[in-house]
Amino acid sequence: MSAAPGIAAITLDGGWPALELRSHAASLTVLPEKGCDLVSLVDRRTGVDVLFRAPWGIPPRAAGAWNAVDEPQWLERYPGGWQVLCPNGGAASPAPGGGTWGFHGEASRIPWQVTGSGTDGQAAWLTARTRLTAAPLRLERTIRLDGAGVSITETCANTGPDPIGMMWSHHPAFGAPLLAAGARITTGARTFLADATSPGTHLAAGASGAWPLAVAADGSVRDLSAVPGPDERVATFGYLTDLGPDGAWAEITNARLGLGVRLSWDGTVWPHAWFWQELHASPGHPWWREAYVCAIEPAGTIPGHGVAGARDEDLLHLAGGERRTATIEASLFEPS
Repeated sequence: MSAAPGIAAITLDGGWPALELRSHAASLTVLPEKGCDLVSLVDRRTGVDVLFRAPWGIPPRAAGAWNAVDEPQWLERYPGGWQVLCPNGGAASPAPGGGTWGFHGEASRIPWQVTGSGTDGQAAWLTARTRLTAAPLRLERTIRLDGAGVSITETCANTGPDPIGMMWSHHPAFGAPLLAAGARITTGARTFLADATSPGTHLAAGASGAWPLAVAADGSVRDLSAVPGPDERVATFGYLTDLGPDGAWAEITNARLGLGVRLSWDGTVWPHAWFWQELHASPGHPWWREAYVCAIEPAGTIPGHGVAGARDEDLLHLAGGERRTATIEASLFEPS
């Protein structure tokens, strides 16, 4: 492949049309028809795709409900990778003002329109937008691949005259071979809070502690910075919060591969990050112990159980006509 930056139309498994952004250091695949998902981020030096791919691969191209009634329906069209969750995150919930907002929100399932693309110096970029149907919200984004770094600058706009409160978060999920026994997770967050109702297989529900330590259900202390191996069968769900003075960021580093990925985001819009691990832990539907994944999900609202489970003051509130813009970045690097 050429080292020059570029962008190309490609067709993925299942018949999905996609766009591949290329730089001298990485390639990034975007699926505009399905949530404008980022489904692949490959480090050219090592050949490693750092994003998680669902065990069933990329599902066949098909129309479906944009507002998923529950998690199984959302997962039917989940390819892995990186989604934006808006106006909801977690369980489908009655929407403020009427109607229902689906599991993980409509923005992750609805088609987006690509409005521009090109190259600029050493970078390739595209712009896209969508208008939700279950909420008066328009999302616009610029995705830019510059060397080994990806940035998403995203705007959420209230198109109506009335104020609205909602959830807005990102769902980047990382998988093997980056994720492996011996890989390490570091973050600028100073506190980890286990989910109060679904903490996973080993943590005490609702327990809080100084990162990276977490209280286990048996009273012992677990070091969450060490990634469990695929045979340990661990599931974890909680929240990184209390962002430190050096900002909102997290890294997954695999010294054996000589590869790491650093995630950084706007902590004023997303002051937390949901922390989800499904490491060959859950039998039966939907994972069948086949998924090995860790997601670090910048979010403005905790807990992650839909707008119905959130405090009103924790939602993102937009006045009529108001717009909010934020940037999230992922950078590939070689550990020193």
